[in-house]
Amino acid sequence: MRNTATQHLIIRSRRCAGKWGLPMFEQFNHPLVRDLVWVALAPPLLTPGILPVRDPLAGSVLRQDPEKLTHTLKQLETDPVELQRLVPESRDRRLGSYYERLWHALLTLAPDVRMLGRNITLYQHGITMGELDLLLETPDGAVVHLELAIKFYVGQPEYAVAGKSFSPHSAWWGPDPRDQMASKIDRLLNHQLSLASKLELARERYPIPDLSCAWLQGQLFLPLDREMPPAVDSLAPATLNRWCRHAELNTLDGAEWIALPHKQWLMPPPLIGTGPAGIAHLKEMARFSAIENRPLMLVRRDVPEIYDPLTTQRLLCMPDHWPGELPVTL
Repeated sequence: MRNTATQHLIIRSRRCAGKWGLPMFEQFNHPLVRDLVWVALAPPLLTPGILPVRDPLAGSVLRQDPEKLTHTLKQLETDPVELQRLVPESRDRRLGSYYERLWHALLTLAPDVRMLGRNITLYQHGITMGELDLLLETPDGAVVHLELAIKFYVGQPEYAVAGKSFSPHSAWWGPDPRDQMASKIDRLLNHQLSLASKLELARERYPIPDLSCAWLQGQLFLPLDREMPPAVDSLAPATLNRWCRHAELNTLDGAEWIALPHKQWLMPPPLIGTGPAGIAHLKEMARFSAIENRPLMLVRRDVPEIYDPLTTQRLLCMPDHWPGELPVTL
C-alpha cells in the first residue's frame, strides 16, 4: 500500500483528464517531463520503519495541489530551453545520477522548498569521507538531510526463509549482484545518514539538519517461474512484477509488451502512438542486451483503455548467466 500523501496525490492527479480523458501523466509526451512525473508520483520502495523515510516534496504546494504540479510541468513541456536548464545533459550516464538530477529539478520548481546544498562532499585531511545528497529547507522551516536512490531488485527465492510471509532484504539483488537491498539499507543506516553530523568537514558552511532521512524509489521483481513471498517493509508492487532470463522470453506473448531502452526505465512511453513489440522484436532486443551484457525491461499493456504506466506489470529479463557475471552499471 502506498503512503497516504502519495496515494492521495495520485488519485487527485488522475482526475485531471487531458485531451483524450487520460490521467495526468498521459498528457505529456516529452521523455524528460514524463520522467519528472514518474519521480513525483511513484511510491517509495520501503515503508517507514527500518529506515527514516521522507518524501522530498512533503508539505510543498506541488504535493498538496496536483493541479499546480500539472500546470508547472505543462509549462516545461512547451519550453524546451527551461527544461534543458533544469535537467541539463551530463557526462554521467548512470541511472542513479539521472534520478538525482530529476529530483533537483522538481525541488527547484517547488516554490516553497529551498535547496541549501546538493552533493555536499566532506573532506578530512584531504581524504573524501562521504557525500550528502541533499540539504533542504522545507515549507515549515525545518532543515532536512535527504539521501536519494533509485533501485531495481530481483527476488532470489533460495535466500527466503521457509514458512515466512515476507522475504528478508538479503534476498533482493540488483542487476549488479553486489548491490543488494540489505547492503544498501546497512550503508544508509551506518554511513550515509550519519554524515550530517560531520557537516563541519564540508568546504562551505551549512546549517545543522533537524533530521536525516532516505527516499528510495524503484521496482521489485518476483521470479517468473518460482514462488516467493514479497520483501519485508516493501511498498513497491512486486506482487505484479516478475523477472526471468533472456532465454525465457520464448514463453511470452510479444503482442502484450513494450520494451524500455536501457537507462529509460522510469516512465513508460505515451500510450498514444506506442505499439506493443512483436515477439521477434523482443527476441532481437534480448539478443542485443545479452551481447551488451545488459538486462532488458518490459512493461505490459494488454488493455489500453485501463493502461496505467505507474502500476502496470513489468518484466525484467536478466542475462542467462546472471548472477555469474556482472551486468553493466545502470
